Amino acid sequence: MSSQDIAKTSYAQVGTAYDGYAQTPAGIIEAQLIARALGPGDLTGLHVLDLGGGSGIHARECIDYGAESVDIVDISPEMLKIASNIEESLGREGKIRFFEADVSKPLSEYNHPLREKYDVIMANWIFSHADKRSTLEGMFANIGAYLKPGGILVGIRDANPFSHEFKTGKYGAHTGWVKEIEGGVKYWAVLHCKPEPVEFEVASLEIIYGGSKELYENAALTKIVEMSLENAQCVKDDPEFWADFLKDPFLAVVRAVKT
Repeated sequence: MSSQDIAKTSYAQVGTAYDGYAQTPAGIIEAQLIARALGPGDLTGLHVLDLGGGSGIHARECIDYGAESVDIVDISPEMLKIASNIEESLGREGKIRFFEADVSKPLSEYNHPLREKYDVIMANWIFSHADKRSTLEGMFANIGAYLKPGGILVGIRDANPFSHEFKTGKYGAHTGWVKEIEGGVKYWAVLHCKPEPVEFEVASLEIIYGGSKELYENAALTKIVEMSLENAQCVKDDPEFWADFLKDPFLAVVRAVKT
């Protein structure tokens, strides 16, 4: 079974429980870093493409930051349905659209009514569902194709799947097991959501978690930077709690600009 098939099966079983991740320490720091990466947090009038946006956690944040629209593309119809239901409950229509697709495949082949170009593309955790370089290359090809010149890419990726802090669970997630594969690792991720944890298999290649800029640059992206963990408000509020995470983080938020 491919990493994309595994992701589709896993998220079909997760359901609404995944949204509980946003209340964990890891979920809080990534949301704050994403907000800073977005400029910081001002998207007034912009159009956003959310690749692998799932239940819409960060898509809704983009609307809160002033985005004119967000298109979520995700492999899981179940997660998209959850996102759609939440939007309906909020009484908003037309702000967020939902499209089912494998973001490692050319999106143009799906004939979805996507915009030709977007001001912002989010790619949060999608690279953690790629056990082959060709899968990553497909993801970056979509980013390069749909991000307008001067547009911003913001994405969460693995930083160190072997992190001691990822083993302890102190920050709201831990690994059940980690095994090496060609060019990277697979691991069992456990998110400390409430009322019950969410668990699924992850595949991550070293070209991503090792911090290489190669695939970004191949997609005509420049100014590639990791957002400073120290600048997250939660870290400023409680530096003692976050001290171990800063020494050995297991996630990173990356920002880049299309040439």
